[in-house]
Amino acid sequence: MPYWQWYLVIGLLLAVPMVAILAKEIWVNLSEKAKRPAPAQAFRSYVMVVLVTTILWPLFVPFILYEKWTSRRDEKQRKSEERIFAPGKEDLVSSFTVEEIEAHEIVNDPLGGAPRLPFGHLNEAWEKFLTELPAGAQLWSYAVVWENRWRTQEQREGYVAVVDDGIGPFFETVNYRLEDQA
Repeated sequence: MPYWQWYLVIGLLLAVPMVAILAKEIWVNLSEKAKRPAPAQAFRSYVMVVLVTTILWPLFVPFILYEKWTSRRDEKQRKSEERIFAPGKEDLVSSFTVEEIEAHEIVNDPLGGAPRLPFGHLNEAWEKFLTELPAGAQLWSYAVVWENRWRTQEQREGYVAVVDDGIGPFFETVNYRLEDQA
């Protein structure tokens, strides 16, 4: 078999999955009959995919290999760069007692949608946080501008347990992207 016939056979073999992917996308994404293209238009799309894939398939191979290689590299890089938020000593604002925090964080909802408790609906999480505090821990408020893994800035605030000059568990009360507040 001459080389040009092998070239076309390989192209046709690669065209079949491409047409299947295109057909699935048309029928799944355009599930309502009114949005679907006319059969003649869909047939033209399939024919174009078959022709382009059959003739130009060698051009797709480097792009596919490059995409696979960069996606693996990006995943490894993302895992190595992934940072987990935890407030530091430089983020501490002031020391509070449990009673002061609970008095300050009482939710006062005039419509009665949230219970009149410290942190409202999050009171159960607050109580769990208090039960898991290490012995002799002092509660401090913290405020920090944090850059997350998508390189966007977030304002994070809450309360953290300080034990023997070390940072312990924290309870976050505020978390929003700074550009959302502009």
